[in-house]
Amino acid sequence: MILAIIMAAILIAVCTAIHYGVLKFSSQFVTPSRHPGHCLGVAVASIVLAHILEALLYATGFWVAVHNFQVGDLVSSSSNGSASLTFMDYFYFSLVNYTTLGRGDLMPNGHLRFMTAMEAFHGFLLITMSGTFVLQIMNGKKPLAN
Repeated sequence: MILAIIMAAILIAVCTAIHYGVLKFSSQFVTPSRHPGHCLGVAVASIVLAHILEALLYATGFWVAVHNFQVGDLVSSSSNGSASLTFMDYFYFSLVNYTTLGRGDLMPNGHLRFMTAMEAFHGFLLITMSGTFVLQIMNGKKPLAN
């Protein structure tokens, strides 16, 4: 359990730093009063890329936790065990979990459940941060301005 907590904490710290960095970087190119459409496009594109990268990092963390540290397992409801799961399955699961969609066709067990719960909580938080960022742009403000 300690290893799952440490891995989740590292993933949260790294993904939060990435997300803040992407928002801060993209805010340099945002001047809503001059180019509102361009600003929205830059913001949405950078946010989508950040979320995909963060879900990819969580998928990598899950893969490492299962295959290197035996923290738990990710099981498909349509097969027995994780032997047939590919990294793309982990990435798909991470995207579904990150967005809190929770489809249920892949299920974690063991201490991997803690890590996946933290991803859902953290994904919800980061998606909320992104929404706030976009809302500020749509209101004509320059988010994260010094």
